[in-house]
Amino acid sequence: MRSSSLRFGGAERKKLLWRFTGYVVLAVALMLLDSRFAAVQTLRQAAATAMYPLQWLANQPVRLYRHVENLARSQADLLSQNRELLEENGRLQMRLQRDQVNRNELAELKKLYALQQRDIGAVVGAEVISNGKDPLSEKLILDKGSIQGLSEGDAVIDQNGLIGQVTQVQPYSAEVTLISGKRSVVPVMVARTGERSLIYGSGSNVELRYFPMASDLQPNDVLLTSGLDSVYPPGIPVATLGKVVRASGTPYYETELVPFAGLRGSRFVLVLPSANNNNK
Repeated sequence: MRSSSLRFGGAERKKLLWRFTGYVVLAVALMLLDSRFAAVQTLRQAAATAMYPLQWLANQPVRLYRHVENLARSQADLLSQNRELLEENGRLQMRLQRDQVNRNELAELKKLYALQQRDIGAVVGAEVISNGKDPLSEKLILDKGSIQGLSEGDAVIDQNGLIGQVTQVQPYSAEVTLISGKRSVVPVMVARTGERSLIYGSGSNVELRYFPMASDLQPNDVLLTSGLDSVYPPGIPVATLGKVVRASGTPYYETELVPFAGLRGSRFVLVLPSANNNNK
């Protein structure tokens, strides 16, 4: 039994040896033919051409994977760039808004300085730091007080016109009541005719309540302080007439006024000493 298995194993080994030898001889022969005979090269090219579709199909999964990978990477890069651009745009917008605010404040300060140099001497520049606890309050709080020479009764203006009057003073701050306050009364005159009257605060705006229709009054007429109350210096712009109507059933004009000053929008103001304070 053992002898038969040995004979069988030896025969198999001989077959494998002859097969290996045959393959080696065939490989050497093909290499010689490939290097010396053009026909073999032509056959190889034909075989390569015939195999190209199979190679192309075999490469498609790899190409598809690389294409998807590139798309995903490109999309991630685009999202990252878009996020960075949005952040940069936000920063630029904030910087632009700050620059605009700074330009507006600079223009406001320049106008106040020009007004101080041209028309008014003894004034105190101040900044509005609060309008009190109520955003619709009739009051403003300034960052200057009695230490800087402010007194009750002083007039307050911005670069365009009259804002109000100082009504309370602390050492380092002061409270201003707007001309639109419900208890506010300002003596005025029509700049074009010199006709005198009073304007009253309504809580949100100013009103010319009792101007007789027998007098000359026209749209766009300018109202200036008349100086009759010894509080507001004469000649300060207060409001312009937006509408003038001869109302029936009453001897007075029906009007609408537009204040010159930014009553709740000005940040920098000038405080003018009243005539009473100057006489002290």
